[in-house]
Amino acid sequence: MEAAAKVLIVGGVLNLAYGFFIGVFLGSVRRNEPQAPKYLILAHTGPLMQGPILLGLAVAVGLSDLSGWLETIGASLLVASSALLNGGNTLNWLQGVQDEFAERPVGHALTSASALLATAGLAILAVGVFAGL
Repeated sequence: MEAAAKVLIVGGVLNLAYGFFIGVFLGSVRRNEPQAPKYLILAHTGPLMQGPILLGLAVAVGLSDLSGWLETIGASLLVASSALLNGGNTLNWLQGVQDEFAERPVGHALTSASALLATAGLAILAVGVFAGL
């Protein structure tokens, strides 16, 4: 198995575990409040969506024609992006942020950096996959 696929699989599994972990907090908040905070919901659902995406990309890497080191960089950027997004949403929740775009907390910087890393990582893997078809 290629290193890039291993990076994506580990990242995918960690995302799923984190999403389930945050779900414990979401469940406890929902028992006491009619509406959970927006960023708690995002901190829970984001990893549960990104986990399967990363796991799916682990399969797609097998189609890539790029060198292994470049694929691993792309995979690592995607996993790092996911970690930043999860961390940003979690920080926003813990700090009681209502709108990260208006308030510009630290979490916003993390989620913004996440978008840049995801774009670069996905571009690398997409080029590799389409070159390999």
